[in-house]
Amino acid sequence: MATTTNYGWTTPDDTALVKDGAAAIRTLGSSVDTTTKNLNPSTTLGDLEFRSSTSNVNTRIPIGSSGQHLTVVAGVPAWATASDQTPLTTKGDLFTFSTLDARLGVGANNSVLTADSAEATGLKWATPTASGKSYALLSTTTLSSGTSTTVSSLSGYDNLYVMFKNIRVTDTGNNATKLQINSVTTNSNFYGVSVEPSTTFTTTRSVVVANAPFKLMNNGTFGAQDLNGYFFIEGANTAGIKIITQATFTSPNGGSNTLGFIGTAHSDDSAVVSSLTISTTGTAFNQGTMYIYGAV
Repeated sequence: MATTTNYGWTTPDDTALVKDGAAAIRTLGSSVDTTTKNLNPSTTLGDLEFRSSTSNVNTRIPIGSSGQHLTVVAGVPAWATASDQTPLTTKGDLFTFSTLDARLGVGANNSVLTADSAEATGLKWATPTASGKSYALLSTTTLSSGTSTTVSSLSGYDNLYVMFKNIRVTDTGNNATKLQINSVTTNSNFYGVSVEPSTTFTTTRSVVVANAPFKLMNNGTFGAQDLNGYFFIEGANTAGIKIITQATFTSPNGGSNTLGFIGTAHSDDSAVVSSLTISTTGTAFNQGTMYIYGAV
């Protein structure tokens, strides 16, 4: 008997007798029915089919459950339930990437997210750098004798803060306490405007002082009083102009002769500040303490 080219269905030969036609048609119809069923095994709405390893036979995939997706398992299609595809496990985690998806755990309280190429993900948590200046105590010096005291090894600090407490000189004449940078007395001009009040704090005076040292306060003729005050030097670690801000005054028990001196000035000394000298035009200091702080 002859067969079809694609599915091998049996058909009558050209020489077959007419009386064999009915049997041949039944055989052909049965073959067509079987093959069609093999190629269409679906039974339920939503079924899918794929070619199986058996020739001319398809395999039925029943419709999956809601939310499932079609995937491949062992080389054939299959339905699978979607799973969480992120590496995150903990509150505050970040979804990052190295050569594949990666988890960056939440940082410590108040830390900040920082780019860092040395890290696998290029990111890390880090403690933020303080934005303000932090001053460290560099020197505590007692002014117990002599007309001047020098404190050295001050270079490397952007800002310097000097505070003097209970400074007193042995005599009560009209003398001054002065500041000197790097022991320079020439080519280190100070220019400034100050307020040097009288007993009523009403006197204003503009001051231009050529060359060092620069007067911080005027002890005056007020008797044995303790003088207190402070000053800042900004730009201390750079070559060029230094800005000096100062405020000096007597102790609260100065009585009616209280002296104040507030002002700003600048020094055009080109060198960085490496030393400071505090001096008096009086006979000598006999007490007081000077504190020097530095900030980078």
